[in-house]
Amino acid sequence: MSSAAAPTPAYRVDLHKSPAVYLVIVDDRDPGWAERRKEDWHPRRRVVYVERQADHPAERRAQWEELTGSCLDAESESLSVQTYTAVSHAHAASLARREYTLSSAVARMGEVIATHLEDGGSGWVAIRLTDGGSDGELYGDYEDAWTAQEHPERCTYFPISPLTPWTPRMCEEHLEFTTHLRHGCMVYGRPTCR
Repeated sequence: MSSAAAPTPAYRVDLHKSPAVYLVIVDDRDPGWAERRKEDWHPRRRVVYVERQADHPAERRAQWEELTGSCLDAESESLSVQTYTAVSHAHAASLARREYTLSSAVARMGEVIATHLEDGGSGWVAIRLTDGGSDGELYGDYEDAWTAQEHPERCTYFPISPLTPWTPRMCEEHLEFTTHLRHGCMVYGRPTCR
């Protein structure tokens, strides 16, 4: 007799993952000034717990109350329950982290642009794709902005001017498009990854 475990029968393996709603408890605690000053820092969301939403409405309500109650019991304003449509627990956690990183980068990119425009500046800006921040400089052209960066491939470059204001939605679309373009996952102008 072999001591190796018997393989799982094929009829028990779920090869088709259907989308479902997942409840995710996240911690959006501010890391503090010292942590944010680190060179490789970018906004991160900690996923504390993930659970598939119950199918029955009464169970769903009880499940929601239990999870939100847990957040309240923890007495932490940084904990919250979010919902995501995903194909697995890991996928839901990934969506929660991605959403937070993108929204933080969009806000920071908007702040960078607004700061330059308030000063009456126009020119080319280099924005880091990871966190939406910049080196605080305006450049005369694309080449100047590119060569001034320590890691130019990690940035996106574009001109700004008081004549062309940027909305948060424009910042979000630009960061998403450029990130997919850099990853090589764009086909016919649409991302192939999610």
